[in-house]
Amino acid sequence: MPDIKVSRSGTFVDNMALPVHRWFRYSAGFAAQWVEQVLVEWGVGKQHLVLDPFAGSGTVPIVCDTLGTPSLGVEAHPVVSRICKAKLLWTTPPERLAAFASNVLRESEERISRTVGYPPLIERSYDPDALTSLDALKSSWLQLRDRSQESELVWLALTAILRPTSRAGTAQWQYILPNKTKKKVIAPLFAFERQIEIIKADLRWMQARASQSLAEIIAGDARTLADNASRDVDAVITSPPYANNYDYADALRFEMTFWGDVNGWGDIHDAVRKHLIVSSSQHSSRERLRLPDLLRSEGVAPIRPELTRVVEQLAEVRESRGGKKHYHTMVAAYCRDIS
Repeated sequence: MPDIKVSRSGTFVDNMALPVHRWFRYSAGFAAQWVEQVLVEWGVGKQHLVLDPFAGSGTVPIVCDTLGTPSLGVEAHPVVSRICKAKLLWTTPPERLAAFASNVLRESEERISRTVGYPPLIERSYDPDALTSLDALKSSWLQLRDRSQESELVWLALTAILRPTSRAGTAQWQYILPNKTKKKVIAPLFAFERQIEIIKADLRWMQARASQSLAEIIAGDARTLADNASRDVDAVITSPPYANNYDYADALRFEMTFWGDVNGWGDIHDAVRKHLIVSSSQHSSRERLRLPDLLRSEGVAPIRPELTRVVEQLAEVRESRGGKKHYHTMVAAYCRDIS
């Protein structure tokens, strides 16, 4: 098992060289090799259950599957949890995936794509020819989709190539910047076929090491885990949301906009953010949270005096700053939710 640099253990970078993990790059992730090292050091084995209450795109459950260890993951972001579940479909026969992908490609060649009507974010992020090809693939998949594992893996492949085929630049944490143009852009059809080949190769790799997935993924709120868990857990490995470090709801706005899940930034709150732990000032301001109500919540009781001092200081500082972001209510709500 290769060692991983400690400085990169909290990033997803090295996962993009690992089978299955590399099917989708999720910026709010951490290193799979670090997870494996921890499980080995802790002596976690096939008789144990590992929990990740903030499962993200599936790093912990995928590692557990490679080790033959049962796992339970919870993820509240609807699209991220779907990606996580799709990655765990590694039992799919490669030939079935190849056949379904070929049908999508064949269908796309016969379609007259309509790129008019996409939201501005999408129109500004692609060359017309690239968007035409992507729309044809999308329309073909929508026409052919079914409940099969291979159908879902093709959806994942299409979702994974949206950024590599876009001319738009990407900021830290993968925020899309349509006003900036990147140098390297991959043609959609080539990117799609290459992604399918990668997934096929990884299916064979994984199936040579395990026969079935031992992971259960709950698309929901980790705060209600006690209502869903059927057995006790033996180990917890996770990376919880960090207060005001990253707007997790906005992580996949680009992909959600392409698929028609949202039309713009304003839709993200109702579609995703309101279901997550409060960890950004955008969340607390949109919910119009009241500080007295937050401080009275049972979850913050052990730290209420100290928390009160901190958030009241933040409220004072806020009045002297131009942006007047709701850091005071965000911090209080974060402590309430994470408790």
